[in-house]
Amino acid sequence: MNNIRKNKVFMAVLYVLVFLLLAEWLTPVMSLTDTAHKSLFLIFIGLGLVMALTRVPWWFSGPIKIFYILWFIVYVYTGQAFFSNSSIVFLWSDFTVNFIALTSQNWAETTDVFRTVLFFALLWMAVYLIHYWVSFRLSIFLFYLLTVVFIAVLDTFSPYTGDTAIIRIMVIGLMLAGLLHLARWIETHRIPVRTEKIAAYVIPLFLMVAASTAVALYLPKSGPIWPDPVPYITSFSGEAGTGPGGTIGRIGYGVDDSQLGGSFIGDDTPVFRAEVENGQYWKVESKDFYTTKGWRITRNVGDTFVYANDEQVDTDFTPGDPEDEATALLAMEQDFPFVLYPYGTKSFVMNEAPNYQYDTADQRFETFLEGTVFEPNLYEVKFSEPTFSLTALQETSVEDLEELPAEFDRFVQLPNELPQRVKDLAVEITEGSDSVYDKTRAIERYFSNNDFEYSQQDIPIPEEGQDYVDQFLFETKRGYCDNFSTSMVVLLRSLDIPARWVKGFNEGELIKAEDGPDIYEITNNNAHSWVEAYMPGVGWMLFEPTIGFTGAADVDFDLETGVNTPEDVEMPDRPDPLEPEQPEVDAAGTESTGPSISDRINAFFTENKAKIVWSLIGIALLSAFLFKMRSKWMPKVLIPYYRTRSGGAQTFEKAYLRLLKQLDLYGIKRREGQTLQSYAAYIDTFFGTHEMSNLTVAYERSVYGGNSDSINWHELKESWENLINRTSG
Repeated sequence: MNNIRKNKVFMAVLYVLVFLLLAEWLTPVMSLTDTAHKSLFLIFIGLGLVMALTRVPWWFSGPIKIFYILWFIVYVYTGQAFFSNSSIVFLWSDFTVNFIALTSQNWAETTDVFRTVLFFALLWMAVYLIHYWVSFRLSIFLFYLLTVVFIAVLDTFSPYTGDTAIIRIMVIGLMLAGLLHLARWIETHRIPVRTEKIAAYVIPLFLMVAASTAVALYLPKSGPIWPDPVPYITSFSGEAGTGPGGTIGRIGYGVDDSQLGGSFIGDDTPVFRAEVENGQYWKVESKDFYTTKGWRITRNVGDTFVYANDEQVDTDFTPGDPEDEATALLAMEQDFPFVLYPYGTKSFVMNEAPNYQYDTADQRFETFLEGTVFEPNLYEVKFSEPTFSLTALQETSVEDLEELPAEFDRFVQLPNELPQRVKDLAVEITEGSDSVYDKTRAIERYFSNNDFEYSQQDIPIPEEGQDYVDQFLFETKRGYCDNFSTSMVVLLRSLDIPARWVKGFNEGELIKAEDGPDIYEITNNNAHSWVEAYMPGVGWMLFEPTIGFTGAADVDFDLETGVNTPEDVEMPDRPDPLEPEQPEVDAAGTESTGPSISDRINAFFTENKAKIVWSLIGIALLSAFLFKMRSKWMPKVLIPYYRTRSGGAQTFEKAYLRLLKQLDLYGIKRREGQTLQSYAAYIDTFFGTHEMSNLTVAYERSVYGGNSDSINWHELKESWENLINRTSG
């Protein structure tokens, strides 16, 4: 047997590796689109590869694949394991609906069944293309490169994590590349195909790949040296929000908080302007379920209320003195399907008169206009900041927590995986406090007095099996509002004090303070999270644990001392704002105020992001043009390169194979099964020379005749250069 492609064992190994590579494509697609039945799709891929390997004719394999697709549709969409009259009726009716939708070009009316068929067609085509690349071209580089790019892009720009997938792809790709190179080498040199000889090549290849992979996995790895590219790209859209999952990205309001951690890059894109007498915390929503990595909302709890324009709303915070009622005018510069509101909100007013749907599960006011989601542009909020009695707060007792109704259970939820040392720390912090309020204030003050640092850079993401709060409290002590607020909620819940995590925006920047109400500009940089804790007999209160944020503007304390309360009782201070950092002093005693390397890199990308993007586009276009025209310029590179190589049979053999590739690029292709002598005679006839035949005789004498010592590269170089130059015409 002289053809490696006829060796079923060798080809079967190739197809198994190809199957694993296709599975790496399927996994993120299924994960990101919430598509089920992955095993059934893999069976379809495996079935197609097996029939391609065994060379089953198309008129037999095609109907089998169609039958499998129809069975899949019946099984998934009707729940029936076999075809029946009802399933056939379902298939026909669905076909009719999609046929009408397609002929009328009403693409939105196509059904999920039609999309499933299209997905199967895509898999069918992918299997065919890979079969062609492997069986006929003995090359998989293009598909392998696309796989690496595909996984890398999804890992960067989507919630899919491709850390382990990249490793699997590299291992599979190296094995495939090695085996296919071996196959091409065997065919080029016409080496007899014997199982023991193939094993002698394949086993060392697999061992080297396995050893290099193991070494790479266990070697220490440095962290990323370049800033995350997502914030720079998404900043062109001007929209708020972090990357999916709340991981590394541009600061701003985001929806998904299931994965907290990672660094943020500032973004001063305006979100809204507020005309109000005093700066306020602008609440959006709260979340109650802690997952060890982040937050989500408990569904199907609480009640939903719908309010009309200028109707009195009811939140967990009772408005303060009616005489202190204030009005805030919010002008939105980004579109949100809800309204932001300060503490003590009474009502909303806007010209469009939408409905305000308030959900007690997350305390968010969503806006609807005539039954559809509405994104307000300008609205007025009437509010009166809540007031609290210090006497009542100091009388809150731990015993009262035990009498709270079951509706508070979700606000003391903690995961079973929470390390015990977090709970022990909560007890230690509040050891000298008696009332619930004093315990809460002790935890709030804990962060400003124990070497914690506020920063948005170099913030780690918890690894698998690591708790987000435990990492911050005991390992890093470095983070931003999400770290501080989440940690305070978890510490409070460790003491059975109901607490919830709140999201919104802080006061923003005062840009006008004269001639009328103050005007604040709130940007993505002002996206913030804080804490609400429940005081028995008093109600919910706002607390601000993040260093550098006071949170005092939205809550006034009414000190009712009474006859039995000392008159000199002082209100506990909230954390003071961060003091400006003192410039570092180097060894020579001079101030070091220059930015760090990472700051310089960030500044460079920020200032030149448009130039960088257009430069990359230009480089890509230039690369594509050069690749397309490589047959023209490649000879100008090959000739100087081989002129510098020392003479010898090895150099000549490589130069001859390079000449064959260049002739193929030029358009003179060697037919399958055509001998080198026949091909050389055709080349000489085409160009009117005898040089190709002379080079071929020398090549066969060196490779097949074992007479490599007779090769003189310097004598053959002129003929080789003449032919190479002809291919550039």
